[in-house]
Amino acid sequence: MSTAMPLTSLGETLDLSAEQFGWFESSAPLIDDPAALRTRLEEEGYLYLPGYLDTDLVTAARERLLGQLNELGMVDRTHPVSAGIAQQPWQGRSCHDLVQENAPLRELLYAGRMIDFYRRLFDTPVRHFDFTWLRAIGPGHGTAPHVDSVYMNRGSQRLLTSWTPLMEITPEIGGLTIMPGSHRLDRLKKHYTGDVDTFCTNQPDRPPQDVHEWIGPLGDGKLSGHPARLQSKLGLPWRTAERYRPGDVVIFKIFTVHGSLDNHSDRIRLSTDSRYQPADEPADERWIGENPIGHNRSVRKGLIC
Repeated sequence: MSTAMPLTSLGETLDLSAEQFGWFESSAPLIDDPAALRTRLEEEGYLYLPGYLDTDLVTAARERLLGQLNELGMVDRTHPVSAGIAQQPWQGRSCHDLVQENAPLRELLYAGRMIDFYRRLFDTPVRHFDFTWLRAIGPGHGTAPHVDSVYMNRGSQRLLTSWTPLMEITPEIGGLTIMPGSHRLDRLKKHYTGDVDTFCTNQPDRPPQDVHEWIGPLGDGKLSGHPARLQSKLGLPWRTAERYRPGDVVIFKIFTVHGSLDNHSDRIRLSTDSRYQPADEPADERWIGENPIGHNRSVRKGLIC
């Protein structure tokens, strides 16, 4: 696979050979065939829909978000705010709370084409999580490989994630990476399952395993700190888009291994993760309600390790 520069994740250079790396296959030609979309999702673990969402809404959401980040001092004001250049030294912060004051973003994710897509895909009424994961990622390392199920498995197992870029994202800026077919690996199902919000009732002195003090057999839920090694270890390639554009969306299962490339640019990478499921199935209590609980001590469950 030819690119203008080496691609890295968590600082490791990825193997870009045809067997280990490649670009997403578009599912846009199947958009009016829900049965075919379901089949591909089951086979590959993801759907890539370039240009599916309303680009005007994406633009409005991005402009509002950059204004919010500028107010927080995260944007370099020696450049136009619209350029989204990261203030240096970069000091990232959690931005999830900004969603509530960004009406175009809420409309993009929870109305219109997004909800229509999920209604047709599930062939039933849909509900979404009330918590939205908003990502404003500055220059530096991307996200470690993981699956979503270890963070949100207390409800429907048919839960799906939408990863939505809010800007043009080249491989240099980073972006989502996925391992197609990983959701069907028996060894992952056997050894990489559970819930990060668990603790060992038979090991009361077991220390916290990460900065969030989530105690449990999975620690903080990461599958690996070595994305490059994972390519050969699992025998699956990493996939991403040659260039994400406003209006694109990637849908994937909660058992699909994914992560992201490192950001080698000077820009803030903007995207969201939002979750959807059939409305008549139980929802994980940590991510619903007016003020979702999320991960904290009140939601921990004991188990024998």
